[in-house]
Amino acid sequence: MVIMKQAGPDGYWVSDDPELLDVDRVHHWISEHSYWAKGRSYQAMVRAIENSLVFGLYAADGSQAGFARHVTDRATFAWLCDVFVDPEHRGHGLGSFLIEVATSHPDVAGLRQVLSTAPERTLYKQFGFEKLRTPERWQERLA
Repeated sequence: MVIMKQAGPDGYWVSDDPELLDVDRVHHWISEHSYWAKGRSYQAMVRAIENSLVFGLYAADGSQAGFARHVTDRATFAWLCDVFVDPEHRGHGLGSFLIEVATSHPDVAGLRQVLSTAPERTLYKQFGFEKLRTPERWQERLA
């Protein structure tokens, strides 16, 4: 596995190295501040990280400022999820930078990518995300 590190605006950078992640911080963000995964257990977050292509967003000083991940087979399909930028770092285009790096990563760039988000979130449109073409073909099974 080749580790990727991409420079961004104002000294921020993104890496796909899971060893750099502050798992406690990521769990806090996702389980307490996201609208989609409130209450996610620490153990579930750890397993999700271990089994995903992960992206840490870092400030110039190396502190973690955001997170995203792809659930993917790296051959046919990738689900972009858990995209989060710490509120203290928002307003500088970092969400767009994180999404750009994640969607263009060599392991998923040529694959069908999907995501689930609130309808009012239009940020993802600039990266080519649209409504499902055939939503009637999708089903879900709740745990």
